[in-house]
Amino acid sequence: MADGGASAFMAVAAIAAVASAGVSIYSANEQSKSQAAIAEYNRMANEQNAAWQRMAGERAAQAEQFNSQIAMFNAQSQSDQANMNNILVQQQSAQLRSQADAEDRQAREQADRIRQEKDRILGLQRSQYAKAGVTYEGSPLAVLADTANLYEMQVADTKLLANLSSDKKRYEAEMNSLIGGFNLNADLFAASQAQKAAQLSFADAQFSEKAAGAGYRINMRQAAIEQMAGNSQSRGTLYSGYGSALSNLSSAAYYGSGAFGGGGVGKTKTTTAGATAVG
Repeated sequence: MADGGASAFMAVAAIAAVASAGVSIYSANEQSKSQAAIAEYNRMANEQNAAWQRMAGERAAQAEQFNSQIAMFNAQSQSDQANMNNILVQQQSAQLRSQADAEDRQAREQADRIRQEKDRILGLQRSQYAKAGVTYEGSPLAVLADTANLYEMQVADTKLLANLSSDKKRYEAEMNSLIGGFNLNADLFAASQAQKAAQLSFADAQFSEKAAGAGYRINMRQAAIEQMAGNSQSRGTLYSGYGSALSNLSSAAYYGSGAFGGGGVGKTKTTTAGATAVG
């Protein structure tokens, strides 16, 4: 009876071990599939996120490049406008100088005409005195001198008036050139600074675009690495299940040989100390 009970126990244990092996394999296989599926899902999600990040980064960088190019165009336009304004100012200054020169010529011509008129009047006076038999001494000489002096003062005032007008135009021309040059330098400096800022912004945008591509590649590789880690975990789970199953099958073989092999497994004997041991 003792031998029969032991054999039955061994048989049940062997069957239980085989069942445990099957459960271990099934459980490990299902858990491994789940882990592999999670790793695949995470990879796809990470790749999708990487793609969105790259697209957003590249679009933002391209928009910044476009804005920078517009800023550079505007800076160049500002510079061109400044040069055009300076050309106009210089042309105005040249016109004022030309007008001043023309007024000086007109003043000289008018002075010449006044002197010619003076000579004509003095000649007329002399001829009239001569016809009348009047000598130039005394009052006639004073009249001639006064007439000459009046004409010379007329010449002087004519020149003075012309000089005042021409000097005013030359002064305006110099001031226009001075202010125009100052404005030109200020506008060119501002345009240069704006262009440099736009170029820097464009370079930053190009860097951001390249960085977006590099970040995308890094994220894609990281997604692959994480998937490989998940797959390794999946294989580890599967191999662990197989190891557990093999251990259970080994136990099943052991108990099965004891239950059905009759090799003395399951028999008991009493030692001299009274303890029960497997024979």
